Amino acid sequence: MPEKVKFEISTWTVVKVILVILGFYFLFLVRDIVALFFIVLILTATFLPVVNTWQKYVGRVVAIIGLFLILAAVIFGVVYIIIPPLVAQTSLLVQGIPEYLNHLNFVSLKSHIPNIQSTLDNLASNLGTVTSNLFSFTAGVISVIFAVLMVLILTLYFLISEQDIKKFVSSLFAENRRDDAIFVINKIMAKVGSWFRGQMLLGLTVFVLDFIGLSILQVPYALILAVISGLLELIPTIGPIVAGTTSALIALTISPWMALFVIILYLIVSLLENAFLIPKIMQKAIGISPIIILLALLVGVKLMGIVGAVLSIPLAASLSVIVIEWPTITKIFSKE
Repeated sequence: MPEKVKFEISTWTVVKVILVILGFYFLFLVRDIVALFFIVLILTATFLPVVNTWQKYVGRVVAIIGLFLILAAVIFGVVYIIIPPLVAQTSLLVQGIPEYLNHLNFVSLKSHIPNIQSTLDNLASNLGTVTSNLFSFTAGVISVIFAVLMVLILTLYFLISEQDIKKFVSSLFAENRRDDAIFVINKIMAKVGSWFRGQMLLGLTVFVLDFIGLSILQVPYALILAVISGLLELIPTIGPIVAGTTSALIALTISPWMALFVIILYLIVSLLENAFLIPKIMQKAIGISPIIILLALLVGVKLMGIVGAVLSIPLAASLSVIVIEWPTITKIFSKE
């Protein structure tokens, strides 16, 4: 008769498992705050090398102030130059959606879903009111402004207090493990910072190339379509496809040939991106499998929509560092 195997689980082990589950559940409940905090960490990791370089010449505080002044000037320039025509083109685009649907012969779709036309008509008729009140202090605008201010303030604090924060974090570990802990933290921040800096360069390059190409082809709303392309570069694989499809549909309202030219344009930009930009910038920065990136995107979209899709890539990059440095991490938390 085979001997029975007896498993014993201590009460403290059960309590620890329950606490871990409750901790993950709590993080899920406050996932918006966690996402905001993660955005702060990404921005801190992005600008930290710049601050560390500049502080050698002008001091840390002056370097941070100079960096924020440059960022403010860039944002102001973008708002002053791009936003007015962007709002105008968006207004015209939304007002023209019903006409585009008619031109594309979506009759069967509208006959099955009659509310689409009425919704689009209402949206178009009310767009003038919406655009004329962009700066009204609605609850949504106030919430966005508050979130942006919190991100900027926390990023500023993290940049100023980098060494103090690292000392505090390292103090949570045993004295002989602190150097290893700082090493892992620095490696995660370096990878996330490299990803975002590369992503900004990639998005800007795609925006410029698409805007030039769409303008040469005289596609309507070239500016807003190029902005969409640049922003959607934050979402690998899926983003460029959505941007190209949107531009092709707009071009199709002119002629099938125009749509074909737009598709060719986006394919050329994609080939240039994959041949030159991504190998030089993103693969070196992220260094993880495309399959893992796609899975991370799906999980991110499921949990938090577009924000989750954007944050899923740097989170996956951080987890890749944890996997690679797992022996070091286990040593950090060991009791020996």
